[in-house]
This record gives sequence, C-alpha cells and structure tokens, in this order.
Amino acid sequence: MKKWVLYYLIISLLFGAIIYLITLFQVTQEQTNEAFNIITQELVESQNVDTFLRYSTLGYEPIERFENNDYVVEIIQALGSEDGQDIHQLVVFVIPLDLSRIQYATDIDDPRDQSQLILTSDTININTTLDEPYKDYALSVGLNTLGFYYYTIMIEDDFSGRILLKDYDGEDIIDTTITFNYEFNLIAFVQGMGEEEIEARISVDDVLNEILITRLLIFAAVDIVVAIIISIILRRKAL
Repeated sequence: MKKWVLYYLIISLLFGAIIYLITLFQVTQEQTNEAFNIITQELVESQNVDTFLRYSTLGYEPIERFENNDYVVEIIQALGSEDGQDIHQLVVFVIPLDLSRIQYATDIDDPRDQSQLILTSDTININTTLDEPYKDYALSVGLNTLGFYYYTIMIEDDFSGRILLKDYDGEDIIDTTITFNYEFNLIAFVQGMGEEEIEARISVDDVLNEILITRLLIFAAVDIVVAIIISIILRRKAL
C-alpha cells in the first residue's frame, strides 16, 4: 500500500471520529433541551410538579399545595447533590392558572417587578428583595420564559414559620405558616428518575443514529472524491 494511502486512511478515520463526537455532543444537547421543554410544558398545562422534580432532583417530599384564583403554589423539600454531598432545598413553585390574566416581567431587569418570597422562622430569615442570588432580578420573568417560576432555598434544619409570596404588583399570593422536618418522610418521599428513565426521555440513540448515518455518508462520499483527485494528481506528477 502506498504511504499516502495509509496516511489518508488514518486522517479519514480521525475526521470520522471527530464527526461522531461533534454529532454526539450536539444531539445530546438538543435532545436534553427538548426533553426539558416538554417537561416544563407538562408542568404548566397540568400544574403538577412531579415529573419536573423527578427529572431534575434526586427526589423530593411534598410539603404544602395552595391554590387561589390566579396561582397554584407548590412547596416541596428536594434532595440534591453538590460536590458529592447531599443537600436539602426548599423549593417554592409559583404556577399561574391563566397567564393572560397576570402581570409579569418580560425582562430580568424590570424595576417594576415586586415578586418576592419571605421566609421567617427561628432558624431562617430570607427576603428575596434583599438576599442573594435573587435581589437584583425580576423574578416573575420566569412566567415569560418557562410559564412558571420557582425559588430555591438551602435548608439545614427543621422549619416552622411564615411564608409570604408577593406577585409582580406586590399583591399577596399566599401569606401563611408551614412546618416540615429536615429529615425526609420516607413514606412521602418521591424518588428521582433513574438513568434509564432519563435516557428514555432524552432518546439520544434514535436521533443520533439517523443524523450520524447521514453525516458519515456525506463525509464518505466527499472523502472518496478527494482521494480520487489526490490519486490523479500524484499519477500525473509521476509521469
């Protein structure tokens, strides 16, 4: 085998591997985003946070659910992970029943947005208009981008105290008390999705195979044409 053919085959294989890796990354990102968009749409339509939480956390425990004329408020304790350590988070979802009836921010820097969460107890004192990471943002912009929004607060102890939620206009959504234990109630705890269920939702393999076959066929056709052209040029030079 001529040396240039061997070198050309090696280069072609490298380019083929690069095409595979780029395609895998691209398809995985696109399918992950698509799966997330579908799950968020399901949440908005059903006002049910279960699938969203099982997809995005290791598990969760429902605490309280409130509903008024405009909103559903779902309060849960979620189990997450940070640097290999389990973390507990209080997550408060604000889900509109009819978005067309509600004022909300369309820009994250909207100064008129008065959306706010206040948590007050013996161990926690949170005010999102004063505290990081929320204080500089128009929180209701989530209604414009996702169709709902949520607050996430790290917790390290039992909680018994007041929760106050305000909307874009500064009107109360809820003002009540809640109580929950830091340790999860194993009977009420809902396990997050396993790897197989997540992979089934993302469906990378089916889409990847279709796109990859098309791209590799195009690459192979171009590769053969280039090889023929190089061969012709080398033969003419050898004459």
